Order: sequence, then structure tokens, then C-alpha cells
Amino acid sequence: MSGRSVLLWVLVPFLALCAWVLWSSRPEKPAESPSPQATPPTQAPRPPPVPPSRTFGEGSTLPSRAPPPPPITIPEAEPRQEASTGTVDKEDVRRAIQTVVPLIRQCFQDVAERYSGPQSVTLRFTIEGQGLTGHFKDGEVVDTSIQDPFALACFLDSLLDVRFPAPREGGSVTITYPFRFEPGSDAGR
Repeated sequence: MSGRSVLLWVLVPFLALCAWVLWSSRPEKPAESPSPQATPPTQAPRPPPVPPSRTFGEGSTLPSRAPPPPPITIPEAEPRQEASTGTVDKEDVRRAIQTVVPLIRQCFQDVAERYSGPQSVTLRFTIEGQGLTGHFKDGEVVDTSIQDPFALACFLDSLLDVRFPAPREGGSVTITYPFRFEPGSDAGR
């Protein structure tokens, strides 16, 4: 095969393919608007109809708004260490869990209307050392006053994001951690 044949059979199809790719990936130009004389008058879009419960008029009233739910506080709790092959400082565990308290608060806020008053959930999980950090493993709900499986799953999922301290002396540590949810005015904890 001569050099000219290679040019025709390889280079020309390659260049054609490149040209096609560039042409097909070009940004689309906005459609040109017709001249103002040829544009038919347009009607303004109609606003959606107002539901009857929100109309004003004779004999109608505004629907009453429910007061917002009170903020939820989560008092700090004491983690309890159970079976283990290593040790971890309870204060380090508490600090690690505090990083996901906003997520846990949101899990409860989603079901708070159905569960008024103080509520509690106790979770048991294992912290397993992997290098310099400990990782959440085998989480379960051991006691709860909230009977909503989605909320309980949300509590456990929130702990997946926690960077726990690695157990000293290696191994693993099983922790039981109670959460209490109380309606109150101080939700900043």
C-alpha cells in the first residue's frame, strides 16, 4: 500500500469523523425571533386558581395556621461500654456522636408530630478499629418509644458518618448510647 493510499483510507475518514464530532457538539443557537410585526399578540399566562379555602369574600375566613412545632433538644447522654476486646474513652465517643446530632435531630423532627412529649431511643453498635479511626458496625435499636421503622433506620444511618476514635489495644468495642428527645426552647445543643 502506498503512502497516498494510507492517506486516503486512514487520514481522510479520521478527519471526517473529527469534523462530525465538532459539528454535533456545537452549542445550539437560540432560534431567531421573527420580526415584531409578524409576532401575534400573546396572552399573559393565567395564574392558577385559588382554592376556595383561601379566597376572601363574604362569609369566608382565612384558614388557621398550626403553630410550628417546638424545637427539639437532645440532652447529652452517657455512652455505656459493653463487651469489648479494646477500650475507648467515653468522652471521645460522646464528642464523635455530637458531630451528627443535627442529623439525628432531623430524623426525630420528621416524626415529631406523631410522637409528642419526651421520647427516647437507645442504640447499640460496635466500634471497630481500622487504622487511626474507628468505624461503625452492627448497629441496632435496643429500646425505643418511637415505633417508626423509617425514623429508627434514619438514626442508625446517621451514625455511619461518625468518625469514632479507634479502640486502644486494637479490637472492637460495643457501645450502648441513649438519645432523649425533649420539646423545648433550646435547640442549639
